[in-house]
Amino acid sequence: MRAVATPDEDKVTAALSRFAIFPLPGAVLLPRSQIALHIFEPRYRKMIKDCIDGSGVLGLAHLYPATSQAGEEPPKVHPVLGVGLVDQVEALPDGRFNIVLNGVLRARILEELPATEPYRLVHAQVLSGEPGEEQQALVREAAEGLRRMVLTLCSQSPGPALMRLVSQVKSAKEPAALVDLIAGTLVESPRERQVLLEQLSVHRRIDKVSARVASLLARAAPRPSDKTLLN
Repeated sequence: MRAVATPDEDKVTAALSRFAIFPLPGAVLLPRSQIALHIFEPRYRKMIKDCIDGSGVLGLAHLYPATSQAGEEPPKVHPVLGVGLVDQVEALPDGRFNIVLNGVLRARILEELPATEPYRLVHAQVLSGEPGEEQQALVREAAEGLRRMVLTLCSQSPGPALMRLVSQVKSAKEPAALVDLIAGTLVESPRERQVLLEQLSVHRRIDKVSARVASLLARAAPRPSDKTLLN
């Protein structure tokens, strides 16, 4: 039994037969995460204008490192990408944009469509988790363990980002939503984020993110003072 799709998921899914992608090195959009983007190239300015006038759906495609370094055109992108909705649009006087892209779902590119615009358009399909996995007791137990670890981390390392994460973690009901929320905030490496994006098993994603949180907890744990060590 799968969780009921949200209106944003329905909106993005409906647009997957033809939507724009923004190829960008070092950036991976996870579901339920946000990425702020500064849009300055003319072709991508038009892309944002078209997104705003249309469905608002945009894919953020991570480049293969070798492609990025070689300057290949068009650059080769990972077929699994995060797809989201353009939000918080700030149109600057000279035509540039500042936007926030809200991650909604995972998708796999099926084909790149013929070039009719200065930016790239693709056809993709939704990627979802293993059927029934979120209802398994082991998955829910692992998710609750991850939730407790993150709340402990946030209490030991208070800050604006982690305080926002606390409220999100407390309200997340499904394991998939929980682990993606946490990964979007605590996993910074593009390579690790791409691995998590491509990992469809919720349980395996929880294991990977739990290992990341455990390492952050180990670093945040208070250390005995020198005086204590001498006693």
